[in-house]
Amino acid sequence: MRRTLLALPFLALPAFAPGAAALPEHTPVRPESRVWITGVSNLRRFSCRARDVESSLALRANATRSAVLSGENVSPEPSLRIVVDRVDCGIDAMNRHLRDALHGVAYPVIDFRLGTYEVDLTSATPVARIVGQVTIGSVHRPVAVTASVRADSLGAMHVQGTYVIQMRDFGVAAPRRFGGLLRVRDQVTVHFDVAPDADGGAIDRLRCSLAQSVHAALMLGATYGTHF
Repeated sequence: MRRTLLALPFLALPAFAPGAAALPEHTPVRPESRVWITGVSNLRRFSCRARDVESSLALRANATRSAVLSGENVSPEPSLRIVVDRVDCGIDAMNRHLRDALHGVAYPVIDFRLGTYEVDLTSATPVARIVGQVTIGSVHRPVAVTASVRADSLGAMHVQGTYVIQMRDFGVAAPRRFGGLLRVRDQVTVHFDVAPDADGGAIDRLRCSLAQSVHAALMLGATYGTHF
């Protein structure tokens, strides 16, 4: 993945006009982005992390002057792409069981394709409503997720959230081993912390708007603080 260092503090980002047109250029996610899954068997809890997260985004923002920013992804490539063989549960046997359950040889990639997004900056914690499609194996299913949006100390925007799936909905049989002595529950939770890279368009516009929202909240807090 392409690495980009942010040389400017987050609050020093240039101000984009609310109605400015986006520049739909393809951009990857930053290397600190993470995707992992958690679940439970009859013996223990487990967590499996995607060692590589690949991405291609081309966001086109809707013209708006409100605190709710929306748009769509016009990239034909997967927004997030995870190679099954690069998902690590920390135990070799669990890795093999997971790859077998996901039919990793026949379907080596899990992908998510973003359709539309809507970011609400009016709440204390800005939130993004994301609509798209997940493909696991040969099954495609629509998903809608609400995620939090924040900025880290370097000014990178992070979109963080969880999504609960039933493995059977994607034609995946929950692993059973040792004659049923080990049984994984059908429900697993997908966790994500995705940091889109700068793109000179819609993503930078979101980052700038988030910066302004955070700055306004800090100033409001400072104003109230003077009364005590």
